[in-house]
Amino acid sequence: MAFKSTIVTKSVAAALFIIITMTAFTSASASLTQSPEPDRFLNQCIAKISSRCAMYVTAEMYHHGPLKQNGCCLEIYHMGQICLNIVTRHVIEAFVPKLEASQKQDLIDKATQIWYLCVPV
Repeated sequence: MAFKSTIVTKSVAAALFIIITMTAFTSASASLTQSPEPDRFLNQCIAKISSRCAMYVTAEMYHHGPLKQNGCCLEIYHMGQICLNIVTRHVIEAFVPKLEASQKQDLIDKATQIWYLCVPV
């Protein structure tokens, strides 16, 4: 049975989003050496969301997970739309750079949809 390449790509992207989020939490909490300004801002954005909610955001991006039921929308709201977009773009560029432009845009659009899903909460 053949898998659609978009399903496999989405699964890989989801797994990588979780890995980068957890890695960033570890490095941010360890207070390693000062990094350049963009990295510092990225780490500040990542520090605003728990690893649990990062997993729910990933699930929501790919198959309508239980984001709202688990209280993660409040974290997304406090994280802010700019930080959500920065983290999403970073994950795309760092871990799945070979995605086609339209696939990258789909993930960015999905992050925006998640933001608007959470704003009324």
